[in-house]
Amino acid sequence: MRTFSGGLREAFVGEAIERVLGGARDLVSVFVVEHRGVLSVVDAGSPGAAAGRVLRALRRGGRKPEDVRQIVLTHCHGDHSGDAKRLKEATGATVVAGSPDVPTIEGRGPYPEPNDRLMHFLLRRLTRYPRLGVDRAVEGREEIDGGLVIIPAPGHTEGHVAVLAPDLSTLFTGDVLWHIGRLRPSLPRFTQDPARNAETIRELAALGVDRVEVAHGPAVSGEQLRRLAGRQ
Repeated sequence: MRTFSGGLREAFVGEAIERVLGGARDLVSVFVVEHRGVLSVVDAGSPGAAAGRVLRALRRGGRKPEDVRQIVLTHCHGDHSGDAKRLKEATGATVVAGSPDVPTIEGRGPYPEPNDRLMHFLLRRLTRYPRLGVDRAVEGREEIDGGLVIIPAPGHTEGHVAVLAPDLSTLFTGDVLWHIGRLRPSLPRFTQDPARNAETIRELAALGVDRVEVAHGPAVSGEQLRRLAGRQ
């Protein structure tokens, strides 16, 4: 087990989930998930940062790149979709994303900018990631290969999704939540619709999962998510 900046850990959880550093500068995580015999990757980290680490994690686990069936992008921001093109080229996996965010991921639509000028300047590099085609655009709640369930989770971006692994009682929340420091909703300056994001938190809490994997920060319990939802 290795600890990296921000107190996050790169390690197997159970034996079915591995958290991989997707970009040290952005303190973002990527997850390799085995569910019902299907290997998936949730998010793709920052440009040039995540694909190599994911491939090394696969080798450590005795896996080959082509064992990855699908790459699920929770949303279009560059610290989550930035290395998706490289990862897809290395694995041949199907790319899945929420339909409203697909034009940005594919380079056909505008990038949702931060809500203040300073953050726009600081995060400008994340808008420049290599674009790629999305193979499966998800409109609503939908089960994908291996029994993972894509759940619309709008607010942070319009097409943001969460990923439920039912057999692991685990929810991958992307940027709906932030856990660098205390657990809180997605920071308003990075969020297209904070009120809708708060509604999403309540909806996700109602799923009753045991474990919540947060992209920015360590995992929390389902009970911690439910307590946060009660304050929204």
